Amino acid sequence: MNKTAFRRLFFTLLMFLALSPVALGADNIGSRNQGSARTLEGTIFVLTCYVSETGWTQPEVEQYGALIREAEDWLVEQAKVYGKEVTFVNATAGLDTPLLFDEIVSGNGVGDEPVDLVSKVMNKLGYNNGIEYIQWLNDTIDCDGGLVLIAANKPGRGYSMAYKDTFDPWMYFLEGTMLYTSYEEGVPDCAAGIAHEMCHLFGAEDLYATFVQTAENEARARELFPDDIMLRVSYDINELKIDKLTAWLIGLTDEMEDWYLSFLYE
Repeated sequence: MNKTAFRRLFFTLLMFLALSPVALGADNIGSRNQGSARTLEGTIFVLTCYVSETGWTQPEVEQYGALIREAEDWLVEQAKVYGKEVTFVNATAGLDTPLLFDEIVSGNGVGDEPVDLVSKVMNKLGYNNGIEYIQWLNDTIDCDGGLVLIAANKPGRGYSMAYKDTFDPWMYFLEGTMLYTSYEEGVPDCAAGIAHEMCHLFGAEDLYATFVQTAENEARARELFPDDIMLRVSYDINELKIDKLTAWLIGLTDEMEDWYLSFLYE
């Protein structure tokens, strides 16, 4: 997708908002091929928003920024395996003027985390909603898609806010993920964790047992996709890969088997 295609996507979105409740894509499944980060292909604009209850230190920013770059570099190399070119263009917010919140809820992996944080961060940046930010992106940046990384310098379990066509697009079409500098005190985040959450925004699904994914599917995934980024993470991200199911979900390949659908939980 080039900038013309991104503009076409934006105008399609406007028509969708005004005229119809139907999906934006003909083959949307779960969050596949939907939202502001439709596929892992082309030029992707990444806005990292450093949020905090107290502010970030420069060493914290440098350390976490290095993890983000490592995650992006790995995604670029994984896309090449499937013959796709990906370029990430990065910008930051919350450094010169801190993005402070009275309380930042720590993710816990049980599905009760706040999922409106992208909208709240956009408000703090001066946008009425995510659609207004996408319009700015459409008008000013030569890219094929965009996403938001919200990074908090506290412990927590990262989670994504991927768009599905049943959601309110004004609040959720701009896709983002909530990240934390550590999983718990003394256990720092890693590049694989960031890449995992970013893949969700492009349409990937968890392959390990969660409150929505089954233990039976996790067992099958361990046989079929033992090194997939959506099944497990590692402090050595190069131990992992994007296997064929995840590659199809995030748009790296059109090759699909009907049994893939049995791994999807919606």
